[in-house]
Amino acid sequence: MENINFVQTKDFFSLNALQCLRNEYLFNECTLCFERCEHQALSLFKNKIKLFEELCTSCGACIGVCPTQSLSLSNFDLTSFIFTFLEKETNIIVEKVDIPDFGIVDVYSLLCIVLRAKCNIFLEYHANTSMATLDYLESQIQKSNLFLAAIGFEHSLFMRQHNEPVDTSRRSLFKTLFNATQELQQETNSSKQLNQHHKTLPSKMVLFKNSLKLVCEDMNHMIDIENLPLYNQKIDFENCTNCVECITFCPTQALFQNSSKESIFFQSGKCIGCSICHEVCQHQAIQKEYHLDLIEFMFDKAQKLVEFEYITCQACNNAFIHKNRGNICDICSDYSNNFSQMFTLAKDL
Repeated sequence: MENINFVQTKDFFSLNALQCLRNEYLFNECTLCFERCEHQALSLFKNKIKLFEELCTSCGACIGVCPTQSLSLSNFDLTSFIFTFLEKETNIIVEKVDIPDFGIVDVYSLLCIVLRAKCNIFLEYHANTSMATLDYLESQIQKSNLFLAAIGFEHSLFMRQHNEPVDTSRRSLFKTLFNATQELQQETNSSKQLNQHHKTLPSKMVLFKNSLKLVCEDMNHMIDIENLPLYNQKIDFENCTNCVECITFCPTQALFQNSSKESIFFQSGKCIGCSICHEVCQHQAIQKEYHLDLIEFMFDKAQKLVEFEYITCQACNNAFIHKNRGNICDICSDYSNNFSQMFTLAKDL
């Protein structure tokens, strides 16, 4: 039987299915890469993500949408490209010349570039760029500029058509990619270094946080994130049972408990917005919070979402969470209310 659980490749393109949230988590229904691929080369097979090699063109247009970076091109490393671009005296990125496809970038990578370059950045596409890619790029630029405006940053991102003739044939593209790959083959790869130190967090988020630290002294720290790809959470004390399923299933360990198991903490800088914690919470106790402190985000500061006090039930002598509703646990209270008639004596009937 064909094994589709590991790395699948087509030319330069790779899908690491073990990093895919859809593969690893029952409570995730991500379809971002399916929707971005214009060739239907990515889909589900036996409820697992599969790359259909005969349909894949290795364009890389689906890479940017993946929250866990499970998609990649072996001949183009985005992190290395960012650092190489910043060393050049230019503020223009041309598709098919500097980067294979604008579908590779996302909000995090675009913000890394403009925050570090500290100037306006122009993304130039070609007349034959697909409408799907243009729509995607426009949405990423809009979100990026909303964030830049929110923090009070004076520079922005722009997209425009590239008017100079460029050979965009597949042969020319492969030659360009090969030359870029040769330039980027350093003794230590930037993305690998970031991933080694943050095994559960995508390198693009680590780089984004590091980029924010470079400008944090001059920016607004408290921002509204309702329309931004940043995430914060809160927990309803009354609904939470401290079952810790949200912690167990969190793919980046953004949620965790203290040693006494009486509190739940959250690090916004590790949250990728997968919503698995919301899906597994049977009591809808965990909810989205639309305000974010960027200092906490940048430096992975943990905030306490909820804290419980455990007391001993006077009926069953077991420990339970005390929520100012008496000294009887909910189980004993419900049992007493629902089945008290079972203990009525015959003489009292």
